[in-house]
Amino acid sequence: MTRAVWLSLLAVTPILAGREPPARVADPDGAPATQFVAAHCVKCHGPDKRAGGVRLDDLPADPTKAPDRWTAVRDQVRDGLMPPAKEPRPDAARARAVVAWVSEKSGGRADKAPNRGNLIPHELLFGKPARAADPPAPRVWRLNPEAYMGFVQGVARGKVNGLVQPFVLVPERGIRDFAGLYAIDEPSTEILIRNAEAIVEVQTAHELKDGKVLAKNGAVREFVALMDPKAEPTAQQLESAVQVQFQMALGRRATADEVERFGALYAKCAKTGDRPGAAKTVLQAVLLKTDALYRSELGKPDGQFGRRTLAATELAVAVSLALGHRRDPALTAAAAKGELTTREHVAAHVRRILADPKADTARLLGFFREFFEYGGAEDVFKDKPKAFVHQPRQLVADTDRLVLYVLAADRDVFRELLTTPKSFVNYATAKNKQKGADEPKPGVVLNPINNKGQSGVESVYGVETWEPVQPVTLPANTRLGILMQPSWLVAWSTNFDNDPVRRGRWVRERLLGGNVPDLPIGVVAQVPDDPHRTFRDRLTVTRAAQCWKCHQRMDELGLPFEQFDHFGRLRTAEPVLDPEATAKNVDKKGKPLGPVYRDAPLVTSGTVADSGDPALDGPVKDARELVTKLANSDRARQVFVRHAFRYYLGRNEALADAKALQDADRAFVESGGSFKALVVSLLTSDSFLYRTAPNPPAGATK
Repeated sequence: MTRAVWLSLLAVTPILAGREPPARVADPDGAPATQFVAAHCVKCHGPDKRAGGVRLDDLPADPTKAPDRWTAVRDQVRDGLMPPAKEPRPDAARARAVVAWVSEKSGGRADKAPNRGNLIPHELLFGKPARAADPPAPRVWRLNPEAYMGFVQGVARGKVNGLVQPFVLVPERGIRDFAGLYAIDEPSTEILIRNAEAIVEVQTAHELKDGKVLAKNGAVREFVALMDPKAEPTAQQLESAVQVQFQMALGRRATADEVERFGALYAKCAKTGDRPGAAKTVLQAVLLKTDALYRSELGKPDGQFGRRTLAATELAVAVSLALGHRRDPALTAAAAKGELTTREHVAAHVRRILADPKADTARLLGFFREFFEYGGAEDVFKDKPKAFVHQPRQLVADTDRLVLYVLAADRDVFRELLTTPKSFVNYATAKNKQKGADEPKPGVVLNPINNKGQSGVESVYGVETWEPVQPVTLPANTRLGILMQPSWLVAWSTNFDNDPVRRGRWVRERLLGGNVPDLPIGVVAQVPDDPHRTFRDRLTVTRAAQCWKCHQRMDELGLPFEQFDHFGRLRTAEPVLDPEATAKNVDKKGKPLGPVYRDAPLVTSGTVADSGDPALDGPVKDARELVTKLANSDRARQVFVRHAFRYYLGRNEALADAKALQDADRAFVESGGSFKALVVSLLTSDSFLYRTAPNPPAGATK
């Protein structure tokens, strides 16, 4: 273990020098773990030698009796940091079993941070049939940036100028909209107040003409009725305005108590004599209510000990914002009528929304964008190539269309996304005004005047000409699926090179459910800048003992993608600097004329190791073989389901979610790989529908 980790344990694990180890707890289940510790840890962490000041020979067999030390052992073994490189390595299967055992005995709680979901061992979630368990705790979930803009569109019927986005997400990899990460701080509150003022100005837009107040486009009739500076609004007019704002902002009617409180607010503000201003303040206050800016998931008191069902109004918001960025009107209406109270009700509405091409289902594509992260191609700076056009925005748009094409068929979605030989290539559409329909057109068109022999975006895909009928089938034996889309390859590259390390980490985490520790503080990760060597050859620097513990989990999974260059173009050789030819490349006066390159043989092989599935482990000759193997793997599909769970439920999975995950995977398989069936299963699971209830009072009967 690292010295920092061990030292942190000293605060909770005092060293008892000179004492005999206590008798072990009689727990036969703990025998394999304690035997593992005895075989691999006690040599350096025993009664005599206590590396880092930590002793492990006295660990009880029950992790709950020494949770901090057992957790540290688990984390170090899981991340491959212990035993140290000079010591014999434990059998991988045995190490995984110990990690799983400690995780299970310690409760299997989920880590709150993004990209930490895989810390729950996969075997605990899918290794044996799961039973219903305690639901998650109640929570409130702040709107994400897109949902906030959806909220604005729902309450402002006209265009609102001057709005500022008050919310951001953490700059993490992958899925980031986790409920437990965000709150509204003081700077956000200031922005929200200014936005509310701008929204209400649009809602109450009017003009005075011949002594009458006339509404402008986008204004709300009930609100404009309060804008006459000479007229005192009636109690009924005030209540009507409050109810309309509540319905638009919160999707429900205001209670009698709320109507009374907002009426009192109006009376207090109107004392200044500015009655329209007082009305605007009331309307703004509704927009700033907690349940307008947070998703409340507390559950309704229903007399059950142990769990609560989400209230109908909570479900309406939860389902709407799981699938899109705006409240679904039919869900809101169903909640008001008491028609959103059962699992079957929720399932029917989810299916309805998914089947409606006009419904807001933007978060379907959003999941795949966050899962694959191909949108990052737009953030990777590259020098403008001379031989062809590099347009990352178009590459991303092509992949978006491919994902939507696969989702529209909704068959074998996971395998199709990884192995389809089809692609959209430089594809866009334009409205034909005469026909009243969209027609295909090239997304990027070369300028015939300034073009100096550049090939178009099509050439990046290996396609010679643009085709109006798309998707096209790409040339045989070249590309398969999203991981060989130019957008994904560029997203997981650097300015000047491929990035097999990060590509391999993506495969390890997103398809194999593994863990790779973050780069230690103070360690500079840099591949030698030796342009006369291939990237694979330069990457051998990671084979050093202190690096290989982590890099063995990544490099061999990313190197097969070396068959593409860092712009995403297929290649058969890798250009490297030819030092001798460069030295000779001079003019008559001996002035260097520039570098000369030669083609080095391209090696595209890799290895799948310690995947958790022996059928997956072994060598692969190239990216196509790697991806095909993973696409047909039960484990990779289940890991995909785990990521879908995180996206739609806004948190990492815990051991208590095993049944929800297994049910979702079963629905996915039995439906023929329908992603919609997977989503329906997740949004009707106990993990989605229920929250824990307060503990019953002493003496109460369950």
